[in-house]
Amino acid sequence: MMPSPKAIEEFKEIYKKKFGKELTQAEASEAAFNLLNLFNTLYRCEQADFEKKQRLKKEPNGFHLTDGTYNCLICHCHITGEESWYDKWGPKCLLCQKAIESGAVPAFVCKNRDSWYPMWQMKDKFSLAHQTVRKLVRQGKLKARIVAAGNGAPYEYIFLKKENPDLVDPERRSPARKSYDRYHKKVTDLAIREERKKRRAEFAKLKARLNEKLKV
Repeated sequence: MMPSPKAIEEFKEIYKKKFGKELTQAEASEAAFNLLNLFNTLYRCEQADFEKKQRLKKEPNGFHLTDGTYNCLICHCHITGEESWYDKWGPKCLLCQKAIESGAVPAFVCKNRDSWYPMWQMKDKFSLAHQTVRKLVRQGKLKARIVAAGNGAPYEYIFLKKENPDLVDPERRSPARKSYDRYHKKVTDLAIREERKKRRAEFAKLKARLNEKLKV
């Protein structure tokens, strides 16, 4: 969608008033075009998410995703159609979905990404090679929640922090650090909510004004 000349002029006025800078015609045209496309993309995403949540009311156990390609929240592989599954925990591949259904992996790992380490982080954070990690799991020194492949072989390893306390930085387990983390999270979450609220309001006002101009 291309903004009309009048909409671009309106955009230039809004931009100058808000940021104190006057855009050239080319800059304003590009910025207005990008903004409209951003709004359209955000709207489509919100609409798709809303439709999925509405569908879950009729199909609470979940369904396959047929409206595009997604990433599994656990193993991050690309999924679509019959290779995918969507429920209240979000999009997942069928292997990870089966692991959750069987109880091999707790469902909360889909939403709480900070509660576990994947295999690649064992090397990145703790300098543990994959072969070493597997050996420690066999020895019982590390506890892994395993997503099995179709042949029963390990497909993905999930290391829950609460089940592997030695993997966590000792400083992060201290009462002072925990208190700081809780406070920091509370303040950060509040700031994020307020910023999102502010941005949504600004976007809504600007979109309404631009759409009104587009009708001219």
